[in-house]
Formats: sequence, structure tokens, C-alpha cells
Amino acid sequence: MNYCVLIPTINRKDLLTEALNCYKDLIPDVNIYILDNGNQNINVPAENIKCHVRTENLGVAGSWNYLINLAISEGYEYFLILNDDVILKKPSGVISQIIERYGENIMHIPKHFYHMSAFILSKKIFMQVGEFDENFKKCFFEDNDYKYRVKLAGFEITYRDELGSEVFRNSQTIELNPLLGGYIENKEYYIKKWGGIPTEEQYKTPFNA
Repeated sequence: MNYCVLIPTINRKDLLTEALNCYKDLIPDVNIYILDNGNQNINVPAENIKCHVRTENLGVAGSWNYLINLAISEGYEYFLILNDDVILKKPSGVISQIIERYGENIMHIPKHFYHMSAFILSKKIFMQVGEFDENFKKCFFEDNDYKYRVKLAGFEITYRDELGSEVFRNSQTIELNPLLGGYIENKEYYIKKWGGIPTEEQYKTPFNA
């Protein structure tokens, strides 16, 4: 199945290194693209793992856009996008089976907590829905925004047990690292854009235009 793994990261080299050491044995047949927003001098443990370094933090939305566009330029049709603080201990065949079973019209998100720490997106959905909104700075609410836009575009979202990470940790807090902030500002922007918080949106077009 034509998919790759995409992982943006900032200041979590310790957790990412542990994950990569797992992935090099678990999915040696799948290319993994890392976007290092923190210039952490990450050592890649296998040839299928490739690291791109940025001198500035693109934020979550910008990082996802960067990596997905990179993957599209490399010819990929599907993307498994992972957080740097999780370890998804699933062999490549499990991901292939999900893609083959449901096809390009469905976005897949972990069932537990409905967060996007590990999600599968197709090129078709990305091209029709568009890029993640980079007006959401740093992190928070860019995922809610995209899920809402996916539904407005007529695509389906499924919540898969198979995408639940075996390891889910956070090495930092927002208070300790402002690079991971943006909650209040992004929430206000989301409400302005959609007329309500997630699940209480009033608008069907951005800013009710």
C-alpha cells in the first residue's frame, strides 16, 4: 500500500528517539519523514527514516502541511501522521489493511479520546479539503478545524482501535514550554471562524461568509 509515516517534532528528542528505535524494526518497509522544528540533531537509526530540519517552529498545522506536501511530491497517496510523544506499535500490514478496507474517502483517527495523535489521511481528502489552517498558531484546535472541514466536504471520519498508541506520553507541559502554547488564542479564532466551540459550530462556511 502506497503510504508513508510523517512525524513533526520539537524538543522531544528523547521520546522520538525511543519511538524511532521501535519503528526501525516494526515498519522497516515504510519510509518515515521527520520534521524537526527544534534543530535537535536527531540521529536516525535506519535508512528508511529521513529527517528534515527547520530553523523556526512551523507549529502543528504548518508542520503537517509541510510533511504532507513533501509526501505528495514523493508520490504517496496516503499518510500516517504521528505525534512525537507516542509509539504506535502496529506493523505496517495493519495500516495497509485499514487503507485497503476503507479507501481514500475516509479519514481515520484513534478511537480512544478521539485525538489526532495517530491518524491516516489520503491525498484525495487533503487535495479537496485543503491544507491545515496555519492561522492556528503553535498547537490546539487545528485538528478540530480540520475534522469539521472534512465533514463539511462530505467525507467520513472513522475512529479506529488499531490507531490507539501503546505509549502516550508528554515530556513537557505548556507552562514549561511556551513553544507548545496557543490554546486561548486558537480557541478564540476557532469560535470566530465557525461560530462556536467544537461540536457547537454554527457556520457552514468560514466566518459565515
